[in-house]
Amino acid sequence: MAIQTKDIEDMLTTTYSTIPRGSFVDISQELTEYVVMPYLLTQRGGLVVKKGGVGVEETLMTHHGGRSKWIGEYDEDTVNVIDHLKRMKVDFSLLTDGIAHTKGELMDNRGKERINNVILPRRRAMFLRVAETLEDAFFTTPDASDQLTPWGLKYWIVKNATAGFNGGLPSGFTLIGNINLTDVPNFKNYTDQYTAISKADLVLKMKRAHRRTKFKAPRRDPGFRGDAMPNKRFYLTNEDVLEGMETLAEDQNENLGNDVAPKVAGAGAWGLRTDGEGNVLFKRNPFVYSELLNTDTSDPVYGLDMSTFHAMTKKGDNMDLGDFRVAPNQSRVFKAVLYHRHQTINDNRRNNFVISK
Repeated sequence: MAIQTKDIEDMLTTTYSTIPRGSFVDISQELTEYVVMPYLLTQRGGLVVKKGGVGVEETLMTHHGGRSKWIGEYDEDTVNVIDHLKRMKVDFSLLTDGIAHTKGELMDNRGKERINNVILPRRRAMFLRVAETLEDAFFTTPDASDQLTPWGLKYWIVKNATAGFNGGLPSGFTLIGNINLTDVPNFKNYTDQYTAISKADLVLKMKRAHRRTKFKAPRRDPGFRGDAMPNKRFYLTNEDVLEGMETLAEDQNENLGNDVAPKVAGAGAWGLRTDGEGNVLFKRNPFVYSELLNTDTSDPVYGLDMSTFHAMTKKGDNMDLGDFRVAPNQSRVFKAVLYHRHQTINDNRRNNFVISK
C-alpha cells in the first residue's frame, strides 16, 4: 500500500489540516425555500408594523342596502338608514427563542487559537429555527383549540369544490377573524376545483378566479380601501403544479434553444429572490413554491392578493433580539432572548382564491 503524508505520525503531530477561517457551510436548514421570512415579513410583501393597541381590529363595510330607486317628479322621498359595518379582530401570537454562551467559551474562543466564532452558528441556528417555526405555522391546518399559534394560509383561504365565493369557515371554527359568516356571507374567498394541469382546465379556472376576485370600486372615497391590486399578487403552490406549469410554458414556446429545461416556475416574487431566465408567470405575476404544500394531494393553487392578505408585527417586538445578560443563578452563563409578535390578517377574503383537485 502506498504511503501518503497523512499516514506519517510525525506529520499529523506537527501539521494542521487546512481549515478555512471565518466561514461555515450550512447544511442544517430543512426546507429548500421559505415564504414567510423572505416574503411576508418584508415591506414589499405587505408587512404591517403596528405601534400600540391590544390586538388589531378592522372595520368592514359588509353591505350597501340593495338598490336605489327610480321615481316620478312628485313622488315622496324615501330614505332608509341601515347598519353597514362589522368589526373583525385578530390577536398577536408571541414567538421566542434564544442563544447562550459561557464566560469560559468566550475566553477560549479567541486569539490565534480561534478558527471560527463559536457564537455565529448558534445565532444562525436560532434564526433558522424561527424561520421554520413561522413556516410551519403559516402552512399548518388550523386548530380551533390552539390559542398560541398564529393563523395562517389555511385559516384565511378555505377550499371548496364548487366554483364561486364558497370558502367559508376553517374546520372546527364558528367565527373567522371574529366575523360570523351567517351575518356576513360575503366574507368568503373564491374557490374552484380542477382535474388536469392544462390550459383547458386549471389555467382557464385560474383566469376566471383572477377576473372574479379583481374587485374595483366605481368611485374612490377617503378612508375606504379593499380594491384588489393585480400587481401585488402571487400564486402559492407545490412541486406537482409547478412542473405541470413548466411543461405548459415549454410546449407553447417555439424558440427554446438548447436548454432542455428553460422554463422556471416558483423562482420568486417581486425581485425578493434571484429570478432565473424564463420564469413562468400568470397574468405577469409569479408562482411561488412551498415544499410544505407537497404533501397536499389536492395540488392547490392559492392566489394571494398581498394588499389584503398580509403579515403583521409589533414595533419593538419585530425579531427583537435582546442583549446578552447573566442568567439567574448561573453567573458564568450569558443568554440573549429573541421575541417576535406575529399574526396574519386577510381583511378582504374575496380578493383571494384557491383552486384544488
